[in-house]
Amino acid sequence: MPSYEKQKEILQTLAKKVAEISVLPIQEKTFEAWKGLNSLKPERPMFMIDQLPWGELNRDGEMNLECEDWLLRQFEWNLRETLYRWNHIQDDRVVTGTIRVPKAISNTGFGMYIKEDVIAQAEGTGVYSQHYIDILKTEEDIEKIQTPKISEDKAASKQWLETAKDIFGGILKVTPGGINAEYGHVWDVVSTWHGIEECILDIIDRPEFIHKIMDKMFGLFQYQLDEYERLGLIDVGQPLIHCTGAYSDEIPGFKGESEEELEKLRYSAKNIWTMGAAQLFSMVSPEVHDEFEISYQMKWYARFGLGYYGCCEPLHRKIHIIEKLPNVRKISMSPWVDMETGAEAMAGRFVFSRKPNPAFLSSDTAWIPDLVRKDLTDAYTIAGKYGNPCELILKDVSTVGNKPERLWEWAQIAKEVCGR
Repeated sequence: MPSYEKQKEILQTLAKKVAEISVLPIQEKTFEAWKGLNSLKPERPMFMIDQLPWGELNRDGEMNLECEDWLLRQFEWNLRETLYRWNHIQDDRVVTGTIRVPKAISNTGFGMYIKEDVIAQAEGTGVYSQHYIDILKTEEDIEKIQTPKISEDKAASKQWLETAKDIFGGILKVTPGGINAEYGHVWDVVSTWHGIEECILDIIDRPEFIHKIMDKMFGLFQYQLDEYERLGLIDVGQPLIHCTGAYSDEIPGFKGESEEELEKLRYSAKNIWTMGAAQLFSMVSPEVHDEFEISYQMKWYARFGLGYYGCCEPLHRKIHIIEKLPNVRKISMSPWVDMETGAEAMAGRFVFSRKPNPAFLSSDTAWIPDLVRKDLTDAYTIAGKYGNPCELILKDVSTVGNKPERLWEWAQIAKEVCGR
């Protein structure tokens, strides 16, 4: 293992490069553009690229990690990812001169263990297929779901923060992080225990059983959030919400607050975004989606400052139920929506968070730059037709066919479409 001093030298070299990029005028300009978009007063459409097949992108070893210590390795990955993105992509991700240090948080979980069959996909993509085996068959099984115990090892948190300050002090601003308490995808959890088909069939055949599961799980999610607030573990000022820019004047964390002010803000979820989704509900009616998801999310969203809703499920015909969520600001428009229907229903009241189809990058036959440009232009144009701020979020990129230049060209097209 390289010595601590050697690892420190590696990190400082990377940090100095990031620091130089962070003070370029484009960073403040992009920061303000995100705030405008998130306040429904956009300067232009914004775009972001995330969830990438790094094994295919690391052509020249730019992402090879040299540190061995787990914490330093995490810092190194974050720095190398920032530099890779800047060198090759330059989407609307703001490069800041800040390093966020994790806290030593322990969560015992719900006491349930996933049983699944897995089929791995191509090497380098990190993608695999899963079939979940039902372990939540009866009401007795519901009782097996445990209340999580949450705690912080304050001594370890302090040590990690001091280590970061020793390495990055004078180069980057070092700030403590916290827990990403915004995650409200209850169905993503339940479906791994009960199975996708079983969930859908039981909504029809055993609705009371499903409601008992939802009552318990949303109650436990609320309890977890109570504990994060009580312990002051909320991560205020997170730059992203579900792969999109989170910068806003409507919640704190982006107004130059002091460390002392930020510490006080960690005790309330009202100071951050939340996000929710029910991806397995792609095939259910708005009425079912409302009863088994939105009605539960109402209390959850009310606890947060702003909210994002949706992921891969098509939501263009469900805006009328999503708009009932308190504080919701962004709604996902996946590759499978009718954009015109969704944009018209939003009517300028939400950010039109368009998810372009990542399949465009998957193969030689799929990669047609003119088609990519048309897809992005159509999204921006249709969103704007009805007064909706628009963001273009390329995510879930399983493969680029081992040709990272496709991703770089996609980013260049997006820059042009978005007026960069």
